[in-house]
Amino acid sequence: MPALQPLIVALAFFLTLTPAAAQVATPREAADRMVAAVAARDAAAVAALYAPEAIVLVASQPVIAGREAIGQAWARNFAGGYAALSILQARTDTGSDRAAMVILWEAMIQPQGAAPQTIRGRSLLYFTRAAQGWLISADMSQVPG
Repeated sequence: MPALQPLIVALAFFLTLTPAAAQVATPREAADRMVAAVAARDAAAVAALYAPEAIVLVASQPVIAGREAIGQAWARNFAGGYAALSILQARTDTGSDRAAMVILWEAMIQPQGAAPQTIRGRSLLYFTRAAQGWLISADMSQVPG
């Protein structure tokens, strides 16, 4: 067993370097990770970008509260054909432990057996700095009708 101990320690170290576990250095990095997680259709990776008590507010929709509920909502989105997310514009105001980012985004929705649709919207992401780096604590989106 002693010969395995260095291997276990090395494996544990490399597991902490995975994108989901790595510290988020800036709010923009969090947004870029969200784009990558959406491309991978990884609801857990999207949810990991949110603070445990985060909320998501979308006009005319019920509030989604908490990281677990946010992950479940993204899993439903992916099952419904949410296929890609692009950030077209972003403006960030950052303080020492709080930041706000306003983004103009575009998403591609491609339900099975249907033609893809492209939608655009705006979001205000409110970030707080935590041990994991910058996490989204509020996500308020508007999709023009």
